Amino acid sequence: MRGVGPALAERLARLGIRSVQDLLFLLPLRYEDRTRVVPIGALMPGMRVAVEGEVQLTEVTYRRRRQLLSRIADGSGFLTLRFFYFSSAQQNGLARGTRIRCFGEVRRGPFGLEIVHPEYRRLGDGPAPLEDTLTPIYPST
Repeated sequence: MRGVGPALAERLARLGIRSVQDLLFLLPLRYEDRTRVVPIGALMPGMRVAVEGEVQLTEVTYRRRRQLLSRIADGSGFLTLRFFYFSSAQQNGLARGTRIRCFGEVRRGPFGLEIVHPEYRRLGDGPAPLEDTLTPIYPST
């Protein structure tokens, strides 16, 4: 393809893209719905959802390996967020009382429902805007 350097051409080739036509027909693997926030009380294992809540507790535990656990609640229930790789800045950012919105796959954990390594962001005091459209997920390798 014209205008594509050797490094990018190699990365595209790993995805099976060798022509402009291949690029045009590269379709998402799936779509994620981040357009609505699901109440924690309505969650079931296997759901990939966006949830919002207030941090109730954040602690570092040492089970088989070091992990950061953060429990959030929204009035309808609570959810544990589990991180195996984290920094002290991340731990400090999940302080008690912080409002966050996170996205990930819900699963059963030892303390009820949990999301492992969710995508999250801290929210301010006002309402936070949601995504307008579904989020396409493309293959990465």
